[in-house]
Amino acid sequence: MKSFIFSGLLGFLALAAVNLTAPYTGVALAVTRLSIGVSGLLGVPGVTLLVILNTILL
Repeated sequence: MKSFIFSGLLGFLALAAVNLTAPYTGVALAVTRLSIGVSGLLGVPGVTLLVILNTILL
């Protein structure tokens, strides 16, 4: 249970880090229910998946 909560917290922090560094990297993710859910459930791999899909699809 601790690991699941820690993974979700790291996912939220990774989502925030991607958006905070957006002016420098040019990579930004919209903060929607989907992105919050993916980052909370999957953690850092989920945020990585969102960045890859954002790059491929846009």
